[in-house]
Amino acid sequence: MIFNMADRQKTKVIDLNQRQKTIVLLNGQSQYHVLRHFIQDLAAAFQQLGYHAEIVDLLRPSWPADLEKTVKERDVRFFLSMNAMGIDIKIGETALYDYLNIPLFAFLVDHPMYHLNRLNRGVKNLIVSCVDRTHVDFLKRFLNGEYTKVFIPHGAPFRPHPDSGRSVGKRNIDIFFAGTVFNPDSYREKWSAGGRSIARLYDEIMERYLSGHDRTLIMAAEDVFEERGIDTEYLNHYRFWENLVYVDLYVRNKRRLDVIQRISKLGLRIEIFGNGWEPYLDRHPSVKFNPSLPFERVQEKMADAKVVLNILPNFHEGGHERIFSAMLNGAVCLSSGNRYLRREFREGEDILFYAFGQDLEEVLGEYFNDEEKMQRIAGNGRKKAMERHTWLQRAEKILETVEYHMFFVR
Repeated sequence: MIFNMADRQKTKVIDLNQRQKTIVLLNGQSQYHVLRHFIQDLAAAFQQLGYHAEIVDLLRPSWPADLEKTVKERDVRFFLSMNAMGIDIKIGETALYDYLNIPLFAFLVDHPMYHLNRLNRGVKNLIVSCVDRTHVDFLKRFLNGEYTKVFIPHGAPFRPHPDSGRSVGKRNIDIFFAGTVFNPDSYREKWSAGGRSIARLYDEIMERYLSGHDRTLIMAAEDVFEERGIDTEYLNHYRFWENLVYVDLYVRNKRRLDVIQRISKLGLRIEIFGNGWEPYLDRHPSVKFNPSLPFERVQEKMADAKVVLNILPNFHEGGHERIFSAMLNGAVCLSSGNRYLRREFREGEDILFYAFGQDLEEVLGEYFNDEEKMQRIAGNGRKKAMERHTWLQRAEKILETVEYHMFFVR
């Protein structure tokens, strides 16, 4: 993506003692408009913190002119996008952000291995945030560059649904889950197409990861490589990561199916909103399956749910928007756990944790029929989410990180 800014100075000198007023947020494509809502929430947060937030919609045909006009007329502090969208925008042969000497803040919402093509663009004036601390470790080991790396989890809208204050006892959905599912074997077919040895290699990585609870997928892969005497230099090759993504997706969907199967045995009113569940309808007669919902309708359903189920996508030390949004909307969050979440929240006080493979009746049994306990957990969770886990707190961390970057790196 190239647009003309020939009349713009190549380097813009920014006085670190003078607060810059405009943050440009680049909005792009997103399933169910989730990331577009994240951008809108961040824009509102930056405005609340005293900045002018300008959203440039990359889906509009006029976006090059909109962006050029903003850069010419506004005093831009930095650019921000989800998943490094817009990182390929150039002036001539130079990345926009290097040309203008204004950083791009790339807020990744999942593992960096899903965005290798974008992160390998060679942009120097770059800040990459990860929603999991182990993802930052990945960047330092496998994509280490001069750019800034930081851990910042997802956030929740700091304006919850109007019905979020409704008590647990007056809610109509016992357990709510929003998520699409794909047949895990469709991903196994991807890596199996590489041949018998490749199929066995990735099968073993998948099995090793599923059997271990504290080790990351990359750790499982390294263990298998070393035990089988395979050159670990291959871990630096794009084809390795391309197929490891399929293993990640296999595990995500395998666990999603397993958790739903277990929770369907509880005899509660369970509602699932998402695509791909049709082949599994007959197996779960106690579950009501519904088509997927846009992001704002998900918030509405959370505000009418006693419990919101969250199934973490292989995050070992990070947080997810679904957890924080569930709490903010007054529901009890039932989530798989990790080190970060167990530090942030107290089991049985502001969240309920389960382990993959665990009988979920063990987790919910003592709580679900005790409305007082449920209300206490929901209230505590909501308070903590509001204080620590909205996009307003994330915006504050982003601004702090940009200040560090501009002092030490730029």
